[in-house]
Amino acid sequence: MHYLYTALLVIHILSAILGVGPVFLLNMILRKAKTAEQLRYAHRIVSRLNRNANASFGLILLSGLSMGWINPWLFRLEWYIASLVLFFVSGVYAITAVEPILKQMNRIAGQTEDSDIPREHAALLQKKQVRDRVANLIAIAIILLMIVKPTF
Repeated sequence: MHYLYTALLVIHILSAILGVGPVFLLNMILRKAKTAEQLRYAHRIVSRLNRNANASFGLILLSGLSMGWINPWLFRLEWYIASLVLFFVSGVYAITAVEPILKQMNRIAGQTEDSDIPREHAALLQKKQVRDRVANLIAIAIILLMIVKPTF
């Protein structure tokens, strides 16, 4: 069981690095676009990174819960429970507050005939950045809980 737990831990950490890490860069990629063509390309990159992140979030959840199944005492630790709660809060927040804006931005980028980036897209990007800060803070809190493993 020790080897299985270690393998799950490696999967958990690698999924977090490869899936969650790039999410912190999405807005920077979108901000770098100066023309509508660059914006459409940026949205294609962001869409791929977002799909990878969603798959990674699934692996993170499955590996984390599996480690708890192997070592049930984890479910009695406050940092583990708090991490799970924050993970679910983060998922609901992303689905309800961030993803709808990103979909609107993607639609606008795809419909733009002009070479300039529409003002509506820039306004939505600002709105998304504010919401992403909240999501990023939740992610950082989860990471800190996993590293420090505090008791409350």
